[in-house]
Amino acid sequence: MDENKPKKLIRRLSLIFFLLLNALVLTACSQATSKPEITIKTQEAGLAAGDVTISADVANFELVDQEGEQNNPGKGHIIYYMDVPVPKYYEHTAISKPGTYGIASNTSYTWKGVTPGEHTFSVQLVNNNDSPLPAPAINSKTVNVGPPAGKPDILIVTPAEGAQLGPGTIALSVKINNFVISKDDMGVVNRKGEGHLIYYLDENPPVDPGVPALTDRSFVSTDLNRLWKDVSEGKHTFSVQLVNNDDTPLDVPVVVTMPIDLQAQ
Repeated sequence: MDENKPKKLIRRLSLIFFLLLNALVLTACSQATSKPEITIKTQEAGLAAGDVTISADVANFELVDQEGEQNNPGKGHIIYYMDVPVPKYYEHTAISKPGTYGIASNTSYTWKGVTPGEHTFSVQLVNNNDSPLPAPAINSKTVNVGPPAGKPDILIVTPAEGAQLGPGTIALSVKINNFVISKDDMGVVNRKGEGHLIYYLDENPPVDPGVPALTDRSFVSTDLNRLWKDVSEGKHTFSVQLVNNDDTPLDVPVVVTMPIDLQAQ
């Protein structure tokens, strides 16, 4: 009888056990690394208020434009969030309140009119029906968004310069550059590059530093359009000023004025 036979058998069994254990470990690792993942890759340095694009990296998940269709494991889209907790309850919708989310089947999304200051941007991989994955795939990043690049200015779009108009209702519309108009932050602490508009008719817009640029007849607004009603015949001056959240002029006042001679047609 071979006295070494039991030892050889034990060694073989040990080797088989080791190989099986190693296979299980590798399988577990493979399964762990195959989980869907998403990571925000947008760098916080240099972000300016206005249009802010958030980009993400996606792994182990196929992005498809099939929102509202039947769920397909391993496929879906991205929900982008700004300044809101991320809904992550399985089999419930991952859509947050209006204005705080965007849905896309690609790896970037542009937020319009982002105000200066601290913001938290988040992303989540979701099923076709907008529900979170069984193991939620979420990533968030808090960044400090700076003021818009460039000097703020106003352009009166209508009426066109030299337009011949009659008395009555005058529609004024403007275009704003390098400045964020914010309704939510009116009256809140000032932030450079953010504020609203004040419209004037036949007045000199106040521009004293630190003093609200309001008059008895001025009109405060976040709308880029203003209807002046019952404007009489004759010469008039229409003005618009960009102001801070507290109605005070900017450090360098930004005012545009258009004289119009209204004549009966």
